[in-house]
Amino acid sequence: MDLLTLFGALVGVTAIVAGFSLEGGHFASLFQLEAFVIVLGGTFGAVMIQNTWARFYDGMKQLRLAFVKARQVDRDSLSVLLEWGDQAKLNGMLVFESIEVVEAGGINPFAKRGLELLANGVSTAVLEDALQRELDAYERNHMAAARIWQQAGGYAPTFGILGAVLGLIQVTGHMLEPAQLGQGIAVAFVATLYGLALANLVFLPLYGKIRAQVDSELRFRRLYLDGLLAISRKESPHTIETRLAGDIRERSAELLG
Repeated sequence: MDLLTLFGALVGVTAIVAGFSLEGGHFASLFQLEAFVIVLGGTFGAVMIQNTWARFYDGMKQLRLAFVKARQVDRDSLSVLLEWGDQAKLNGMLVFESIEVVEAGGINPFAKRGLELLANGVSTAVLEDALQRELDAYERNHMAAARIWQQAGGYAPTFGILGAVLGLIQVTGHMLEPAQLGQGIAVAFVATLYGLALANLVFLPLYGKIRAQVDSELRFRRLYLDGLLAISRKESPHTIETRLAGDIRERSAELLG
């Protein structure tokens, strides 16, 4: 689990609350249910209008990516490819018909699909085209779903302003009732706070984190694409290692950076 996401959110919220308290504010005044309903409900309503139900649902499912560690592109990944290269050299491509490829150990359905194509004896060109199309579809679908969080980050401040306007309308309707003025003013300012905080501390960071996770998965899959193509071309394991070792270092550096 990637605790940095939770830790970052905690630090951000704590900083806001602590700063408000240092200025003499009361912690309880930051909780306004009316403002929360206006901002959160309005934001997700707008996002739903902009997307299909399937895309919205996919975006909600992708939220889990913000709380898991990125898949590492490392020497272990290369070792798996070299082992496959050895098996193909010794026993031919049909050996992959008997290899069970599972998620454990960093192997995913994308690699399994590539091994199945190798076992079926497809040409290198067909293999590359099929796997590249799969990569493109993965990137297109996942990035489109992730963008619902970017959309939410764009809408939230606007609904914060809308909440402020509604609060001020409440104030103008109770000018002669001082007891009601405070509630309306509180809703107005807190709604603006909610809109800005949700956009910049929740929605946009979540979009950035999910996008980074999708990029990491794409790097991982491209490594296997390169390795499977090398196996299809019947390159020796030594040649595969020479070709991909630099790529491992580069992609690992990108993940660390």
